Amino acid sequence: MFRSITLPSLKRFSYFCRMNRHLDTTDRKQKTLLLTGASGMLGHYMSEIFHDYRITTLGRGDEADIQCDLSVATPRLPDDRFDIVIHCAGSRDEQRARQDNTESTRNLLRSLEDNRPGAFILVSTTEVYGRSEGENIDETAATFPTSNFGSSKLDAERLSEAAFKDTPTVLTVLRAAPMFGAGLSGWAQRMFADVLAGRYVHLRGNDSRLSVVTALDVARAAKALHPIGGTFNVADGKNPTWLELAEAMSANAGRFHRMATLPPAWAKILSRPLSLLPSLCPSLSRQEMERRARTLTFSSDRLKEISGLKLYDTIEVIARRDPDYPYEDQ
Repeated sequence: MFRSITLPSLKRFSYFCRMNRHLDTTDRKQKTLLLTGASGMLGHYMSEIFHDYRITTLGRGDEADIQCDLSVATPRLPDDRFDIVIHCAGSRDEQRARQDNTESTRNLLRSLEDNRPGAFILVSTTEVYGRSEGENIDETAATFPTSNFGSSKLDAERLSEAAFKDTPTVLTVLRAAPMFGAGLSGWAQRMFADVLAGRYVHLRGNDSRLSVVTALDVARAAKALHPIGGTFNVADGKNPTWLELAEAMSANAGRFHRMATLPPAWAKILSRPLSLLPSLCPSLSRQEMERRARTLTFSSDRLKEISGLKLYDTIEVIARRDPDYPYEDQ
């Protein structure tokens, strides 16, 4: 098992939140929040950061306060107006993306037509830009998504913009870089598994960089920006190399060893047959080789300037070297 991705579930942070919760609600009515995707990685962090709100969860699982599959149905919401709605629910699955991202947003927005919230936060992705390489891409860049996931998230952004245009609702769109936290999934989870199993192979001489961010910081950004509104990239700004990311994952598991390396020419040769049998060595598949051979970074200068947030260094968090981060076992 991963040592901390299983990363921080914020036990220490939660303790201080609970100790101070009464200070937020003594002299005023507690504000309300509707949260979709509460059972996912980001949803857990949203629940912690917005601890001072009365949270109502919406999802298809039995644990949700309001049970509804947003991908196929419009939920019936309470008559009372929510102060904030945070829409985290969605899927990276290319086959399900349109239904789980676009249609779920459409159905959620329909349910809010007669009782719009004070603020609406949509968690989107940097994949809406459709870029496979580039440096410090900011929010002014054109959006031409090349995946179903990116396209469906851009559709969700446009649906939200149309729904709240000329209304008092403050819309905030967070275009998050790849997130790390408890409940990791997707390519990052596969890479972590490869590192732990000794299957990860680094391209010799490759110094390509990528943007990353902790899920905790995405939640912190939501808290800081929801009264302001706008569209923001969310990335920590450190832009590690792929080797630094792999080594941090190794350190996280307490396995401090050098990554195996392979000349790019050999990697290209091996990626062809391994693409047919990707389970043999996922880190050498053609898709992974192409991903790790290009620099792709995003600027979050606008977020930092407007919010004043200082984001955690994700690599230091993954490697468990940040003394200020609220790790689960501290």
